[in-house]
Amino acid sequence: MMRVKLLLLSTLLAAAVGFMPADEPAAESPPLPPRVAMLNPPGVSAGATTRVMLRGWNLNDAKAVTADREGVMVNVLKHESAAVPGRQKAEEIGDQQLELEIVLPDDPVFGELGLVVETAAGKSAPARLLIGAKQPVQAEAEPNDSFAQAQLLSVPQLVTGEIHADANVDVYRLELSEPQTIRMQVIAAELGSGLDSLLTLYSAAGNVIQQSDDRSGSRDSFLQLSLAPGTHLLVIQDAHDRGGPAHPYRLEVTAVEAADQAR
Repeated sequence: MMRVKLLLLSTLLAAAVGFMPADEPAAESPPLPPRVAMLNPPGVSAGATTRVMLRGWNLNDAKAVTADREGVMVNVLKHESAAVPGRQKAEEIGDQQLELEIVLPDDPVFGELGLVVETAAGKSAPARLLIGAKQPVQAEAEPNDSFAQAQLLSVPQLVTGEIHADANVDVYRLELSEPQTIRMQVIAAELGSGLDSLLTLYSAAGNVIQQSDDRSGSRDSFLQLSLAPGTHLLVIQDAHDRGGPAHPYRLEVTAVEAADQAR
């Protein structure tokens, strides 16, 4: 009798399991809005047509990229994945990118514009792109990896560059005909770049004059000092010797007037 009851119980349980409703599929997470990590190069010249790589997250179905300044045309040329070097993390530098063609009017205004990515999930926060008009933006020119290959800069000068590989350095040369107070600053981390800049000024003989790593809690570098006439060499590198397409920067070199120094 006990065996009959056990068989009956097993049959009833099997039937109950057979009639249990199937698990409902898990609800899909809503798509995430686009986010921009950085632009490379981070600056362009007015009156020019320039290719710019916009790097970030959730960019694959981008419908459009718009600028916050009238007269600017932005065309999306390509959607693609963005390589993440082995020593870096996709969550920090992005893993998708858009290749943009940006057409700027010959506007005498010097400043920045914001670029916004739009997808079905929403819009990104504006990404800042420098526009140079009064002083055109100069692109870094490789090879400039040694004192002998140093790229000549004017004062004032705006430069966009990239530490393109691990252990890479970019070297610039300043030729001063008279004593001047010069301000040199790297803007990179502030714009989302993976670059942790280290800025070093050398004499023509190769002696370190001054060096800057971080400035006021930022990973960006800043130097300001009075220089004698002659040749001075400015070296930009990553403080951790990392590099790649996620390491763009902009370099601003200006002469500081006496009135500005007194402030």
